[in-house]
Amino acid sequence: MSISDHSYEVIDLLAHERGLTRDKFNPSDRLLHDLGMDGDDAVDFFNSVHERFGTDLTHLHEHWSEHFGPEGFSLWNGLVIIPAAVIGGAVAGMTDLSAFWGFVIAVVLLAAGFWAIRRWGPPDTTVPITVAEVVAAVESGTWPSRPQR
Repeated sequence: MSISDHSYEVIDLLAHERGLTRDKFNPSDRLLHDLGMDGDDAVDFFNSVHERFGTDLTHLHEHWSEHFGPEGFSLWNGLVIIPAAVIGGAVAGMTDLSAFWGFVIAVVLLAAGFWAIRRWGPPDTTVPITVAEVVAAVESGTWPSRPQR
């Protein structure tokens, strides 16, 4: 299978955006789930795609929230971080432990909280976008009105 020039150029943009080498990318890689591209990083990447190739991304922007989350923390993160910090500090203060041990307790609680959210929290409903889909959009000049799945 021959890799198109557009594939190389899209992978170059991804490599620059993610700070990785070209050989780390596959056409089946999902931008959010596999490459960790979300929020402002995704916005910057697709702005670069539009500027470099002139690809019409109107349909993607209409359904942006189906593919990517906002930059920063979600409400679920706040529901874990704040109690973990408070409990870690309170336990350290009440047991005369140093601030270091309060921090350790908070980190352990954070890890447990994030694990619990991933396991029992709301399901991930984001629709993945693959590198191959970005290349296809660049080659056609426009983002499809509905993903071809």
